[in-house]
Amino acid sequence: MKRWLLTLLMMAALLPAAQAAQTTLMARSQMPFDAALAKVQEVLAEHGYTVAHIQKCDGGMAQFGYHSDKYQLVFFGKLEEVRRVSHSHPEMIPFLPLKLAVFAEHQETLVVALDPLELGRYINDADLQIQLARWHSDLRSILQEMREAR
Repeated sequence: MKRWLLTLLMMAALLPAAQAAQTTLMARSQMPFDAALAKVQEVLAEHGYTVAHIQKCDGGMAQFGYHSDKYQLVFFGKLEEVRRVSHSHPEMIPFLPLKLAVFAEHQETLVVALDPLELGRYINDADLQIQLARWHSDLRSILQEMREAR
């Protein structure tokens, strides 16, 4: 999963700014890293999501020259949704559960996710498009709450 995050970040860095903005969703928070990480978990729960795992990425990031222990992935989802999508679209399994990268940058904390709508460009299925749109909407709401959190 560390490779997924690194790939996402490297791809976003290589894309023109407008295109990168379309493939990822991001929020900057004025909260310190630890408080923001706790707030992310709280906001996810308020939106009905369960945190499945939190993974530190400092070891993998150090290999790329980033030295910070304030870089973590939050894996989350709604169990029945993940099961349903995994069953009907096994090609989606690498992207499930959903993930948020939470990392410190100077005095701010950034929260970044792959835009679920981006995945829909590759799979033509009406039911999946509806689910991806729901996740997109939820992520936008979650990230807005993170921007506003103090």
